[in-house]
Amino acid sequence: MATQKAPNRVYYIAGGYEQSRPILTGSAAKKTFDTIPVVDVSNVFSFSLEERQAVAKEVGRAAEEVGFFYAVNPPVSKAKMDKAFEAIKKFFDQSDEEKLKYHVDKSPAVKGFHPFDKEKVDASRRESFGFGNDYTEPEQHVTQVAPLGTVQLNQWPDETIPELRKVMYEYYREVYDFGKKMIQIFALALGLEENELDNLFRYPLTDVTVQHYPAQAEPTAAKEILYAHADYGALTFLLQNKVPGLEVLNANGVWVPCPPMDHAYVINTGNYLEVLSNSRFPSTVHRVFSDSSVPRFSLPFFLSPDPSAVIVPHPRLVPAGEIPKHEPHDIGARHVKGMMYARPEHPYVKKLAALGLAEKDYRYELLSQPMLAGLAV
Repeated sequence: MATQKAPNRVYYIAGGYEQSRPILTGSAAKKTFDTIPVVDVSNVFSFSLEERQAVAKEVGRAAEEVGFFYAVNPPVSKAKMDKAFEAIKKFFDQSDEEKLKYHVDKSPAVKGFHPFDKEKVDASRRESFGFGNDYTEPEQHVTQVAPLGTVQLNQWPDETIPELRKVMYEYYREVYDFGKKMIQIFALALGLEENELDNLFRYPLTDVTVQHYPAQAEPTAAKEILYAHADYGALTFLLQNKVPGLEVLNANGVWVPCPPMDHAYVINTGNYLEVLSNSRFPSTVHRVFSDSSVPRFSLPFFLSPDPSAVIVPHPRLVPAGEIPKHEPHDIGARHVKGMMYARPEHPYVKKLAALGLAEKDYRYELLSQPMLAGLAV
């Protein structure tokens, strides 16, 4: 039986579990944000440490007080942003038969096309296409030799839309480099050496999953079309088209709009950066709340530590004599666990589940090198 939800609380998913917080008003209300801050990131690649530290100061304030901020003037080509949206729209314009050739069920890492949920016929109806880190693809410039048995995780419609892979990788390389630089900016914001977190992001887990919410023949009233949640990864870089909908939850349980800003990223901190910062930079809850009168596209880039990493609160961020606020997080194991939780009906996930592995035996190689588990893709 479903648990009855209290009307004076906001419910959301964080860390894989449902949580809630009270809606505070009047004298009970806390001092918190009611707008999303804007940070000019044009100097993140500056040769001047002083200029990079100035950006880090603004980023740190936004991350600590809100967990979200607009990154204006990012070092990513506007033309490549626009071409990425154009190319992905061309993919979604294909017939269902063509798109289903790249169904996520064919990838052990759940990359590719995810069709509409047949049970949803309202504004929450969406389809998606995703790709991410893949040691077999030359565009990712992986310098190490892929281990024996490594399989391709991404799927591309090279025959019907050959430009999609080219355009998306041209965009990916720039946002990837921007993402790794922002890890250094966050390190500065935490009072660490600029490169002090680099060893955790040598070959990071990445994900680009474009979401498409089509316009409905009979538009409905605005509603929650992406459930309230906090992100798992370290950082999320979101590009939105011109349709609003993103909202961020403040400490009073009030949803604060985060409307699109032309060619600006919305950057937010995820659970892994919350761990590394010993909760100084919280993973902020957000949702998408919109109507269905016009199509909505979003282009997020998710950045997480290396799948081989085990992260803990940085020792210099834990006051002497205090216990760290987080237990160690095994990134590869948590990635596999999260996928098994979110995609229990995926064919490969079913094969993994049938092995009866203990959580301590989960590791990323179960996805990238299925032969290690004696499984076929």
